[in-house]
Formats: sequence, structure tokens, C-alpha cells
Amino acid sequence: MNKQMHWLVLVSALAAWAPALGGQETPVTLAEAVAAARVASQDVLAAHARARAAEQGRVAAGAFRWPTLGLEAGAIRSDDPVAAFGGRLRQGRFSQADFEPAGLNHPDALTDWSGAVGAAWAPLDFSADAALRAAGAEAEAAGLGAAWAERAAAFRAEARYLEAVGAARRLDAALSALRSAEANARITQRRRDEGLLTDADALQARAALEGARAGEIDARRALADARGRLGVAMAWPAGRIPLPTDTAFSAPGARAGDLTRRLDLRASGAVVRAADARVSQARRARLPRLEGFARLSTHAPDAFSGAERDFTLGFVVRVPIFTGFAIRSQERAAAAMRDAATSEHELRIREAEAQVAEATRAVGAARQGAAAARAASEAAAEAARLMRRRFEEGLITTADLLAVEAQAAALATRAVDAELGLHMAAARLALLTDTTTDTITDDITRGLDR
Repeated sequence: MNKQMHWLVLVSALAAWAPALGGQETPVTLAEAVAAARVASQDVLAAHARARAAEQGRVAAGAFRWPTLGLEAGAIRSDDPVAAFGGRLRQGRFSQADFEPAGLNHPDALTDWSGAVGAAWAPLDFSADAALRAAGAEAEAAGLGAAWAERAAAFRAEARYLEAVGAARRLDAALSALRSAEANARITQRRRDEGLLTDADALQARAALEGARAGEIDARRALADARGRLGVAMAWPAGRIPLPTDTAFSAPGARAGDLTRRLDLRASGAVVRAADARVSQARRARLPRLEGFARLSTHAPDAFSGAERDFTLGFVVRVPIFTGFAIRSQERAAAAMRDAATSEHELRIREAEAQVAEATRAVGAARQGAAAARAASEAAAEAARLMRRRFEEGLITTADLLAVEAQAAALATRAVDAELGLHMAAARLALLTDTTTDTITDDITRGLDR
């Protein structure tokens, strides 16, 4: 049976089995699955949310470059001598009688309605400038992390898609084995009825048939599981089941990319730069800080009349002399965090190099294994065809035929697994080297054709 007929039988079987899946089947291409995972995966959404938060943190850290403005309004009533004396001065109601000692010591309660506009600006703040650089590096790391989350989600969807296609091919192989077992059981039963075979032969054929049915049931379960995992990778709701339409495997080859450009490693480097800037921020807390301020205020005995205005302008330079060892402790803590980030970054680079080397070897081995498994499956299938003919001619026993056909079925499944393994290994290599799935498909195709 040719490949087109195999898929026709498989689709028919799936259509008959659809009610058992308990969901709505939706055809989906590999490109659509990858695109959906990039956009809707929960880990991608979370990574983008963290990136937005980090970007807003960067904006907040840069706020020191701008002056701050504020409005104030309020009222107090007090017979405190200082408050009453000052309030009369601010309201412009001070008179000679207010100098009377009894009034100064025991003044009547005074109401003061006030309003003000204030501004402050620190144009020279070395520590805040370092904090801005740290926040910028952290925002960069979060943005790169979000981009890497998209890349990882795309790989996960591609892997789940390939698994679903592989599960469909295993079901195809299981159905072929079941059809062969049914044919063998019919022939064996007929020849047993004719007295040419024994009851033992018929029972052996029957056992092989039931084993093939068990294999088909397991293959159907595996297909449903694989499609369910694909739906999760695409962030689809539970009742929506993806039906892969790209039934031909397609994956990248073994062309290496540039590790220095890999998104997660760039994010890790940005974390190191942020940690270094935090050290600088702690150290610069010892440096002078220049701040200017301005204030325009009004004071009146009534809320809407008789207001007196005054203003205040000035600047202040602050230099910390002793902070209870706080700055020193903060600097040491930041330096320790920088050392930790540096060590983790170096470890990630070393692990990435080792992973790429392993993945490259895995692709090479999987390519050879897939070619060998395909050749073995083709040879076993031809051997089974010839043995079936000899069995029909009475030249071999039932046990011989069943053994050959069992081997052919096992090798057909192994060939599917080997081809899936090759493309999974190549997709993983593409992820680790930050290449795309279209870079070297031809390398794999040429390797399988040799």
C-alpha cells in the first residue's frame, strides 16, 4: 500500500474514533502551531509582563533627572504660642498688641488656611545615575528573556507537533500490522479448516491478531496524548484538539549558530552588567548630592480671602559622613551579588557550549540511525511479503510467518521513532544555536537519502 493510501486509511480511522476524543478537532499547520505558542503561551505572557515591569522600573529610576512638582492645601487651628505667633506673621496680621506678654504666652487659638506649590530637583546625584544604568540593564535582560521565552515556546510547540505527527505515523504502522494480522488469521483459520494446519497454528495467529489490536489501542491512546500536549503548548482550551496537517517531517539541520548572540545568554550578560551597576550605585552613595528646591505658599485666616504669599528658594548639598556602616554593607552585598551573577553567567555559557556539542553529536548519530532504521524497515517489510507468499504456498510454518511479521511491525515503528528522533534532535540544536527551522533542512534530507 502506498503512502497516500496509508494516510487515507489513518484519516478514516481517526474520523471513526473522533467521538472518543471528546473535543472539537481543528486542523493546524506547523507554522500556525508555532505562531500560537509564541503569542499565547502562559510563560511567554508572564515573561512579557515581567519585561514591561522592568521597563517601567527603568523609567522610574530615571525620574531623578526631572524636577518634581507638588501642590499642598490644608488648615490648622492651634493655641500653641509658636504656631499662633508664626501664623499671625505669615498671615500678615501681626500688630503692636501682639507683643503683649500675656498674649504671647497664652494666645487665643488661631486658624491658618494654607496652600503651596513646591518643586525639587537633584541635578547632581551620582548614585541615582548608577541606579538608572542598573535598571536599564535589568530591563534589557527582561526584554531578552521575553524574546527567549518566545523562542523556547516555539521550540516546544514544534516538538509537540512532531510528536503528534510521529504518533499518527505509529498508529498508521499499528493499523498496517493489524490488517496483516487479520489476513494471517483468516488464512490460518481457512487452512486449519482444510486440515492443512493445526489448532495450535490457528491459536498462534489469533494471539498475534489480539496483540496487534492491543498495539492499535495503545497507538490511539498515544496519539490522543500527543495531540493533547500539542494543544497545551499552543495554549488552546481543553475542548479544542489540534489536528496536524503537515504530515511530512520538517526540521532544521546541524549548522551551528553564534552562541554570543543567543537571547538567553545575552540576557544573562545583561544581568551581570546590572549587578555591576548596583555595586557602583552603592559606592556612589558616599559622593555629594546636590538638590535645589522652591516653594510658593499662601496663608490666610479664611479659606478664600485674605491670603498672604511668600516664597522660598534654595539648594542643599548632602555628603554622608557616617551612616552606621550602611553604605559599606550595601556595597559588599552588591559586590557579592555581582560575583554570583558573574559565576552563573559563566556557568550558563559553559553549559551552552556543552549542550551545543552534545546536540551536534546527537544530530549526527540520529541521522545515521534514521537511515539505518528506514533501511531495516524496508527490508523487513519486503521479507514479510515474501514470507507471506511462501506461507500461502505451504512452504513455512505459522510461527515463522508470525515472527517475521512481528519483526517487520517493530522495525516500522522503530523507523518512525528514529525519524522523529532525528528531527527532534535537529530542532533542539536549532534552539541551542539560535538558528531557525529553515536553515538546513536540506542537510537532513541529503543525509536520509544517502
